[in-house]
Amino acid sequence: MYRTENPTDPSTTLSSDALVAVLDNGTEFDPDLHRYISGMSWQLERFTSARDLLNGAQAGCFNCILVDASMADLPVSDLARLICSFAVHCPIVVVTPRNSPATSVATTRFRVAFLPKQDDPAVIAEEVNASIRAFHEANRLEAFFLTLTPRERQVMKFVVEGLLNKQVAFKLNISEITVKAHRGRLMRKMNARTLPDLLYMAARLGPASGSIANELSAF
Repeated sequence: MYRTENPTDPSTTLSSDALVAVLDNGTEFDPDLHRYISGMSWQLERFTSARDLLNGAQAGCFNCILVDASMADLPVSDLARLICSFAVHCPIVVVTPRNSPATSVATTRFRVAFLPKQDDPAVIAEEVNASIRAFHEANRLEAFFLTLTPRERQVMKFVVEGLLNKQVAFKLNISEITVKAHRGRLMRKMNARTLPDLLYMAARLGPASGSIANELSAF
């Protein structure tokens, strides 16, 4: 499960306490990028082999993982295993050879971004910063969600599916007035001002593995 932080604005809880894992062999990664990320306020933990990262790091302890895909000792199988093991816990930015296409994979709560090596190291650094922001936002939403009662989670599930209050009332065998009360409380707890806000939050909370997705789908 992800580390849950205090529900604050993610844009204000970034870099100084962000722990970024860097996987490279120390020679092939762009030296300019090394110097640039060393000058950022992130805390860096360096790994020189995928096996070290897979075997020695605790899943969920990083805000982002930056990977040099051009490492000679990083076979596709290890990269795939790393993504499967860690992408459900934090975003992963994979730096690919120059002229490779940039792409993102959104099969988990966090994206896996593939970026070609850049002449400007700030481009990759900004992707890492964006990933850290996503990490904080996801934990903020999780903290909000965990304050909901089981009934409020039921109501939220049906509301984001598009059901009207009277339809939710029928589903749960309660009055429409009670549904409105639950809906108002969950909107306040989730800090959602509008229904589109709530829909966005629900999308950010899942699909994903873990207790949140299970609770949203259990009713």
